Amino acid sequence: MKNVGPNCQSIGQYFLGKELGWFSHSSLRFQYLERPDQAIYQKDVKGHFGCVNAIETSLDENYLISGGDDRRVLLWRISDIHLSENPTPLAVMNEKHYSNIFTVKFSLKSDRLYSGGNDSNLFVHDVETTYAIYRFANSEAIYDISIHPRDEYTIMSASEDGRVRFYDLRVGRQTVAIANIGTVYCAQFNPRHINLISVCNAQRGLTLYDLRKLESPDIMSENRGSAYMNICKTSVMYGEWSEDGDAIFINRSGSSPLLYDLNGGATVEFRDQNYKNSCTVKSCSFISRDLVMTGSDDWKIYIWKVPSDRETVGQKVNGAYRTLEGHRSIVNHMRYSPSNRLLFSSGVEKIIKLQVWSELNSNGFYDQPKKRCLGPVNAEQDIIVENSVEEDSHMLTFFDLLTTREAHRSSSIGNTSENNSNDEEIVDGVRIREDFMSHNEDYIHSLEEDSNRQGSGFQTVATRLISAHLEDAVDLDDENFVFIVSSPESPESPESVARNAYSVNIRYDDFSDVEEFDDTSSEEERNGRIR
Repeated sequence: MKNVGPNCQSIGQYFLGKELGWFSHSSLRFQYLERPDQAIYQKDVKGHFGCVNAIETSLDENYLISGGDDRRVLLWRISDIHLSENPTPLAVMNEKHYSNIFTVKFSLKSDRLYSGGNDSNLFVHDVETTYAIYRFANSEAIYDISIHPRDEYTIMSASEDGRVRFYDLRVGRQTVAIANIGTVYCAQFNPRHINLISVCNAQRGLTLYDLRKLESPDIMSENRGSAYMNICKTSVMYGEWSEDGDAIFINRSGSSPLLYDLNGGATVEFRDQNYKNSCTVKSCSFISRDLVMTGSDDWKIYIWKVPSDRETVGQKVNGAYRTLEGHRSIVNHMRYSPSNRLLFSSGVEKIIKLQVWSELNSNGFYDQPKKRCLGPVNAEQDIIVENSVEEDSHMLTFFDLLTTREAHRSSSIGNTSENNSNDEEIVDGVRIREDFMSHNEDYIHSLEEDSNRQGSGFQTVATRLISAHLEDAVDLDDENFVFIVSSPESPESPESVARNAYSVNIRYDDFSDVEEFDDTSSEEERNGRIR
């Protein structure tokens, strides 16, 4: 992998171009959505061996990275994805995580990649060599990474342990800046107001912090709101700033998305009777200043128009502007590239982890979404192949169990009747559950063996569902239950122990000769250490 980073547009050139008006606003570069009935073509991009839990485009929109349950970070050239009928990754980072990857990010110059996940490690990968140059070990899973918009050496992470950490790559230091009660799913720098960060928390909802006075949050969106905001206790899973930094779009578990405008103070709730967000952690994204999107449990991408009124509190948008079909299970993440006019999306599927939406019907694109029936899979008819990019139908069936169980729980809250729209899903759920258990005993046994073989820190989605759903290890009727797609326990595999998973600030200048040390100090002492 040579000259990827140097060929990318520098951050200085990018901001200079924006100031001089070289780049048109993104809202002007998505013309085909002006007509809701416009045909949109899609492509299935294969490369991962498991669920793809994170995708991100580079600042210059030339590259895309992805990471998932196969513990690998893949680098793609967007032009290859667009023009090649069967695109392949440009590079695979040499260092694998020890468990599922939850977040990936580009550096400002695209010469480094960042990844974090269930193994509690944050890796810094060098694009040119594909080797990792830093590893920061935290105490629990890392769900999100954000890059300072003007300082390429400063990054931030959000973790299962409720902490927001800052990292200075110049000195190899990490510092706990914010400690919350409950999981922090997302923390992001404002792209324009550099002292402002957003924190999405399982208990406190959305909080905005001024970096100059971290002890007092500026704004809080409580997760127990008024009736039209939240009908039950929810947590905020993700928040993305608009390009101009004036608004933030958030995704809430068990509830509809919300937009908050910093300047006018308006709040907008985006609703649709078919939209569902109860089973997995999903991100959300701006297409432009006037269009927002997020994934749904019903396998669709929902796009809403943002009202022009940016001052009225409590606005509601009833009904999506458009929905995009094509995924064959839950959609979790999507990113839009204005310059390329392409939308990338991923979810719990194995082979459709990077789905590209385009207006062009060529090079592997198609306009009629491939269908999959909601239902059980006979293990004898679906042979599992390790390290295969082909779809694992059993995995999708497990998520069918989750969604149909949620439909049953939701319907029990209100009045049920023969005309209830959820009845068909409930019947399907019961049928799937019974048929799966009767036909897939060998498959369940193979998954348990696979989990044992991978180590205590790595659990497949299916294995977690076995313990959580089929063995009733947790109460899925609990309205606070959210599926995270991985075990939160930090791994202690032979690899991670050999590389000292509990050390905090380790720099990997040469992976063949890594300095190791035992770290038995307190967390406060570790947070202040400089290596």
